Amino acid sequence: MKPVPGAYIVNLGDLMARWTNDRWRSTLHRVVNPPLDAGAASRRLSIVYFHMPNHDACIECISSCATSTNPPRYTPVLAGEHHLLKIRQTDSITLPVSP
Repeated sequence: MKPVPGAYIVNLGDLMARWTNDRWRSTLHRVVNPPLDAGAASRRLSIVYFHMPNHDACIECISSCATSTNPPRYTPVLAGEHHLLKIRQTDSITLPVSP
């Protein structure tokens, strides 16, 4: 797919999927260098900005994203607990379990 001039790509995380009941879903994304022969056609600008709710924020389905035929798909979770779970799943860091 060719990029749309002047467009932005926004990668959403797993918490947005929980909030919106999968209306807006997280996507697996990777950043790779363009092929060497791409030349000037490979110009791009990438700016990273991470945003996270407070660790004690309860993440649950927004009421307008659920209906009787489309009930919430995820159980509520605290943002901090979810973040720690994601870090533990990387298997690269051992973190203490909170009491």
